[in-house]
Amino acid sequence: MSLKAAAPGLPSGQPWELYASLTTPVIVLDAEGRVLYLNPRAEAFWDLHLEDLAGRLVWELAQTSGRPERNEEWIRSVLFPALEAGTQLTTAATSADGRVRTAAVSGTWITQGDERFAVLTVAGEGIGPSVVAPPEWALRDPLTGLHNLHHWQQQLPEWDTRSGAIAFFDLDGLKEINDLNGHLSGDRALALTGQILAAEAPAGSLVVRYGGDEFLLVVGADDAPGLPAVARRVISRAGEGAQAAGVLPLHLSFGIAAFVPGGLPDAVQRADDAMYEHKGVLMRAQGPDRIVLTRAGRTLVRGPGAEPEEQRPGNFAVNFGAEFDGYFRQAYARAAAQAREFVDFVSPRTGEAVVEVGAGSGRISFDGGLAERVGRSGQLLLTDPSAPQLQVARNRAQELGLDWVRFLQAPVEDLPLASRTVGLCLGSTFLHFSDPAVALRSMARIVRPGGRVAVNAWVSLRFGSGWMWALEPVVEEMRRRGIPLDGFLPQRSELEAAFAGAGLRVDQVEMADDQRGEFPRVEIALGLAHQIGLVRLLLRRAADEHTQALEQAFEDRLRKRFGDASMDWANNGRAINILAHRPD
Repeated sequence: MSLKAAAPGLPSGQPWELYASLTTPVIVLDAEGRVLYLNPRAEAFWDLHLEDLAGRLVWELAQTSGRPERNEEWIRSVLFPALEAGTQLTTAATSADGRVRTAAVSGTWITQGDERFAVLTVAGEGIGPSVVAPPEWALRDPLTGLHNLHHWQQQLPEWDTRSGAIAFFDLDGLKEINDLNGHLSGDRALALTGQILAAEAPAGSLVVRYGGDEFLLVVGADDAPGLPAVARRVISRAGEGAQAAGVLPLHLSFGIAAFVPGGLPDAVQRADDAMYEHKGVLMRAQGPDRIVLTRAGRTLVRGPGAEPEEQRPGNFAVNFGAEFDGYFRQAYARAAAQAREFVDFVSPRTGEAVVEVGAGSGRISFDGGLAERVGRSGQLLLTDPSAPQLQVARNRAQELGLDWVRFLQAPVEDLPLASRTVGLCLGSTFLHFSDPAVALRSMARIVRPGGRVAVNAWVSLRFGSGWMWALEPVVEEMRRRGIPLDGFLPQRSELEAAFAGAGLRVDQVEMADDQRGEFPRVEIALGLAHQIGLVRLLLRRAADEHTQALEQAFEDRLRKRFGDASMDWANNGRAINILAHRPD
């Protein structure tokens, strides 16, 4: 059985043939969790055949082996996070002959071009270690001539017995080089980087092409003090060599971390973090917290006063314009006071790494004093799906001299941040635009063990009499469809279940003060109603072609009801504050 025939998704340039010679079971998956390859030892272990599984999700391997309860969610929420964290999973599966086989699964990610592949290894009863010595060619990257990730994994245990330092390099803008000049130009840039690193590396050091555009340089204790100078020479030579070779632009970012015996894996992570700092987009706090942006996030983060990003569709909150902040403040006089009460409830610590989701115009961070409490020694990242709202927040930060605050256009359900790094993630009055379970899972994912998650959410809202009269056509449609009037608000029981489902332990719950608002004139009422898509929000579980007509009917009745008088917009609205932490 040839690899090409059995696994057409495997690219060239990786030593897949090496896996066939190993006595350890090996499984290769694509980025979606589909099986690309089983080596012969894996086939024998489960009595399965690659021809039957190639292209199918890996959970079907367990399903075929007697574990039908596993599903795609297991791949996303259990398997892939374990690979990212470098932890081992214990699994039990029944092979075709009826034997229950318990195995420990671990693995790593391999990057090839723009694609990622998960390589899983299996250890269990009756499985011996790999005894086949790999050939030298299998431990070298053919493009750069440097050692590859496989060699690094072999050498790491021995290097971890020493003291020294590690430099983590990243070739900036490789995708742009490929897109603008072609992949051959990108290959030349990578090859040039490898040559320079090999030439500058001290004798006895180890140079590795760690991933697609990432490189490691590991040196012993004697050479550790000179590693920063080596890194600077590499960057200088890369720029000069690129100009001479016609490969432009070419720049390397790097991060350095020292290590002692037993501390090398942690040093790799610290050097990686420091490399992101060198790129100028990673903020770092004094304590154990840090905000680590993913590759996608690094392209989106902005400082105060930055230009607004293109709006993202598909979310109610994404269409909030710059005027929303003014409408809200005029309608709700206690907005700033409520923000301060919520910040007092959370009690953020000076120097903490904090992410505020659904930040809007920055009411919690600026009016509530969150930025002041965190301070310049910490980190504060405001995220929101609405570009105009973030523009207001960026301008406010610039006016207040808060040049250390950062902003990111992203919905709470899709935070482009590294897992288990942030000290505090909080948000106010955003959950009625989101699925609470999905939002809280996303917030919990980025919080480190012991870190905290806090929300302020409206759980009941009785509309004022003027609004109820204007909303009659909408309310009638909701009754016809069996939708409660406040059905767009999360209930306390739903929130507590969502916290538990996200693996968070609730520490404190309090009901916030009653909230009441008033519109002094109709333009403000209509502006806020249109900004939040009130009718669409109320009917979002039954959105259809009638929504536009209902919105128009609501506007017509609101104008007629208003006249020259002011009008309550909500009476006896209640909000709940919940503070939880992620257990160790």
